[in-house]
Amino acid sequence: MFSNLGHGTKEFLIIRACAILILLYTLYLGSFVLLTDQMTFNNWSAFFDQTINKILSSIFFLAFGVHTWLGTWAVASDYLTPRIFGSLGRKLYIVFRSVVAAIIILVLTWAIVILW
Repeated sequence: MFSNLGHGTKEFLIIRACAILILLYTLYLGSFVLLTDQMTFNNWSAFFDQTINKILSSIFFLAFGVHTWLGTWAVASDYLTPRIFGSLGRKLYIVFRSVVAAIIILVLTWAIVILW
């Protein structure tokens, strides 16, 4: 289906699909918060004890990771370049991507440990 699309087009579509998943989860979680009479730790804990909410939250965090990785790649490849920063451009790009990767791994690990 997507085999005839270019590399940038595929990434564009993936980023948008992840954004839609993030939006839907945000609306879902927001509706829980708004529709719960009294937000207590017990209500919040019971909500996340449900398997479906663990699955939806895991999907959210995976979409966040993919969205962040591809989105920051697009920004970094446009702006952290030798054309803009000279010989420092490639080093800045590598440091930036390494920091982003570390943050994504940390957040995904933290989320999975807490959720499951």
